[in-house]
Amino acid sequence: MDIISTRFSRLAALVGLIFIAYMAKSVLVGPPRVDTDHVFQTDRALARLERILGDERPHPVDSDANDAVRERLLQEIEQLGFDPFVRDQFQCSTRWGQRASCARVQNVGFWVTPPGPNAVLVMSHYDSVPAGPGASDDGAGIAASLEIASILKDTPQTRPLLVLITDGEETGLFGARAFVEKDPLASQIGAVVNMEARGVRGPTTLIQTSRPNGRDLAALSHADHLPNASSLNADIYELLPNDTDLTEFLHLDIDAANYAYSQGVGYYHTPADNLANLDPRALFHLGINGLAATTTFLGQSGDEAEESLLYVDILGRFVLLMPIWFGGGCVIFGGLIAGILLFRARKKGALWRSMAWPPAALILGTGLAVGATFFVGWIRPEANFGGAYPIALRGAHIASALLGALFAHLLLKTGVSSKQALSAAWLWTAILAGAGLAFVPGSTILFAPALAVFGVAGLLIIYGHDRIGHWVAATATLAFAIIALPLGALGENGLLIEGAAPFAIVGLFLFLFGAPLLHDLDRDEISPSTPGLFVIVSTICVASLAASLFVPAYSEAAPRRLSIQHVEGYGLETPVWSLPGSEKPPGEMAGIADFQIGTLPASSSPRYLAEAPPSLLSPIGVTQVSDATIGDTRTIRLKIEGPDSDWISIPFEREAGIYSLVINGETATASDNAPLSAALCWGRSCRSLTLELQMPASTHLSGLNIISSTYGLGPGGDQLIGARPAWAIASQWGDRRVQRARIILDGPPREDAPGGE
Repeated sequence: MDIISTRFSRLAALVGLIFIAYMAKSVLVGPPRVDTDHVFQTDRALARLERILGDERPHPVDSDANDAVRERLLQEIEQLGFDPFVRDQFQCSTRWGQRASCARVQNVGFWVTPPGPNAVLVMSHYDSVPAGPGASDDGAGIAASLEIASILKDTPQTRPLLVLITDGEETGLFGARAFVEKDPLASQIGAVVNMEARGVRGPTTLIQTSRPNGRDLAALSHADHLPNASSLNADIYELLPNDTDLTEFLHLDIDAANYAYSQGVGYYHTPADNLANLDPRALFHLGINGLAATTTFLGQSGDEAEESLLYVDILGRFVLLMPIWFGGGCVIFGGLIAGILLFRARKKGALWRSMAWPPAALILGTGLAVGATFFVGWIRPEANFGGAYPIALRGAHIASALLGALFAHLLLKTGVSSKQALSAAWLWTAILAGAGLAFVPGSTILFAPALAVFGVAGLLIIYGHDRIGHWVAATATLAFAIIALPLGALGENGLLIEGAAPFAIVGLFLFLFGAPLLHDLDRDEISPSTPGLFVIVSTICVASLAASLFVPAYSEAAPRRLSIQHVEGYGLETPVWSLPGSEKPPGEMAGIADFQIGTLPASSSPRYLAEAPPSLLSPIGVTQVSDATIGDTRTIRLKIEGPDSDWISIPFEREAGIYSLVINGETATASDNAPLSAALCWGRSCRSLTLELQMPASTHLSGLNIISSTYGLGPGGDQLIGARPAWAIASQWGDRRVQRARIILDGPPREDAPGGE
């Protein structure tokens, strides 16, 4: 009975420790306190930002509010003693689902040092989304840029230093693209430091570098407080559909470092991205890392030899760097030793069970964690059901995963020794790390240090030093935990709790490494999971799932994103209020308007609609100028007038095959042999719009829908906005009035046909 009790208590202690560590992993990442004695003066940077933002109105690209922000920004630059310049350009780009987008942008820049080639560029952007004032995104970047410039202006530098504050980042990276494609200064840039935000608080993360990254990472050794940094994060960032202005600069094949903080995502791109919610610690951490990167690049020639490195910060204390080939060597070494140890410890009839339990635990545990999310999402109607109380769903993730691991642990119930179980766990880890090295090289840093330590442990065990090897193997487990748990916390923050179930795999690896170490390695058999432990973990899992089902989905700190649209025009008999998605309107708003689920014409997306008064906006005017076919190309020219438009969009059917268009004289061409899906034009310059479409002559295109959006709801919307509860908030493009029109196109004459003109 004492033996059973000991086995139960050890395994229960391991499971409990993993559960607690996973639930509390976010405490391992956080910004430092503001150092008032630091050369980067956070209060001074915040004061400048407060003056620049003024009344904190949203200021999207090419708007009156953006003009006002730019004027105040220029004043601050001049007060610092610099001579700013403004680049006024109309720019188009094709990205994000083959949409051709254009806007007038006015980039602001200034030289901190005398101009020259091989310059270091410090970059941020000053436009905001239409929904919010952008105090963090990217006011913090502006504040940090100006403070860095003020610090370095009186210090002799070996390389020139240029500050660029772009326009139009939020709607398509227009300012960055305009600089890279059209500005003669682009050829003088040798390195760039970009500063961004995807939230209002949290530690700064190094989210992206150039490749190879050796010179970029040199800044990590000079930072007063390290950013969260790992090659795995950088690789995941590149795999996701994320972009900042730096994306455009990577085409220049220059050194680069991209910094951002990303906690408080509930306020991202909303009115709550304001000065009151901007955490000074986040600005401080962003600024000092931007300063470290800038001074590091300034101290380099840009010609130093470099290679691609794996990297990870260790609890923000120091950074571990290693060449990719060395990381691969650690994986091979650890895997080879694990294989030898497994072969030497093999027992007849037990080999398959020892080899089966690691993949069984990983697949079953991760599957149950993902299944828990799907189960809660299937029952709950909210789009983001876990944001207000993420601890509930996080508990369901890790409890479900551990339950799966305990089931897999039953494979070890007969004849499998601790050595076999331990070596099989690390052998599978090496196999997975090798696969990661091939497809996501940055992921190798997650496993390489722990595998190197385990390789030493395995050698000790092979040569009969079981007890010492036991403790070294435990150290390998700790090394993995120190690296993986903070990365899991950052991953959960980046993907939101509803998408974070796969990160429970961190707890599964800790179980695989730890369970065999609960016994002496010379034991003939490892003890299996006990029924009592199944009951405890199952109870925690059920309780967490129940909490996930009943806790409020939203709060003022994690609000529902609920922008209101007023829609009128083509396909509608009367104007309507429109709430996107199929989630029911809050009761307060339902009491103002009789919302019913439905769809808008030419759209299959469900939404809640209610009758609304007219907007009193000037109607859209669309005129067909010409429609001609020459050879294999059909060209349609349109004139569009939207006197009250803040942006205009024109969706295309894929069958139209539109491969090129010209908006106000700027050309945008489809890439990857895929037709364009839409044309968009942002800002006041698009209120009078000339549009030329080119497509195959065989295309049958009889008409186009024209959609005009105007910021704000105007008359009649105040009551509905007032009824929106505190736990719901406008986001991204904000509340707006939408006008829809359709133009019927004339059949094109063939200019090369008899009688054609």
